[in-house]
Amino acid sequence: MQEQNQQSQWQPTKLEAEMKPWKYVGYHNFSQFISSDNDFFILRRFDTLHARVLLGLQDKLSQVDERLEAIETRYRQEDVPDVHNGSFRQEKLQERKNLLVKARGMLKKYNELVLQYSALRARPRVPGRDIQSLENWFYNHNDAIHGPETSYVSHATDLFTIVPGSKSPLRLLLEKSRRFRLHSLWREKPEELGAPSDENVHYRSDQRIDRFIALSIMLLGLVMLIAPLWILAFVSGLVRRLVVISVFIILFGCLISLTTIAKPFESLAAAAA
Repeated sequence: MQEQNQQSQWQPTKLEAEMKPWKYVGYHNFSQFISSDNDFFILRRFDTLHARVLLGLQDKLSQVDERLEAIETRYRQEDVPDVHNGSFRQEKLQERKNLLVKARGMLKKYNELVLQYSALRARPRVPGRDIQSLENWFYNHNDAIHGPETSYVSHATDLFTIVPGSKSPLRLLLEKSRRFRLHSLWREKPEELGAPSDENVHYRSDQRIDRFIALSIMLLGLVMLIAPLWILAFVSGLVRRLVVISVFIILFGCLISLTTIAKPFESLAAAAA
């Protein structure tokens, strides 16, 4: 028992991990890394392969449909024995029965794959910054993952995230700044996320960033609402007052478009309110 505890507590040195990353890092650390943040959990969608499989299933279903149509056409002719073509209960054509059974199973597979793939296809494109994060991990942990098994990240237009997040344009704009992304305010300790400690990986708290963005939006909104009231108190003349009001309505509409994921008509409604 004591020997087992010692084995579970043993950790390789930094030099050992660098010499044999495929043994001491491998998929264990990589899996912990990508599962620590929704932005990193990126997989391939296999668009071309999905299309080919669906086209193959479609063709097989087309063949069944064509055969059924041929049977229907044949047994509607005057010179063939009478067969009840309007009843499932009195069906006498075994081939037609078999084709319907076959079609049912094929349609189930076809429809399931169509629905599953359409859900994947509807997911937003993975930002290049998130793909770069995976590439950086592979670079910093060279040979930890077998080379050919890392090539999936090179298919930028064929990737999706397991849980796509909806970020406001303001957050997307701020996250273009490396200083903002690496700020100590959002830094999280790896052990809090169940992720391996790694000097090359910066873990951040989405909740803290979201709170900061929400607070910034609230403050900007208050400024946009209160500022025109004070300005109007010191401005005389109807035309000047209308100019001030019009300018702040336009700015408020731009603020909503920049800081929220609202649709254009929703932004106009908010500005009008």
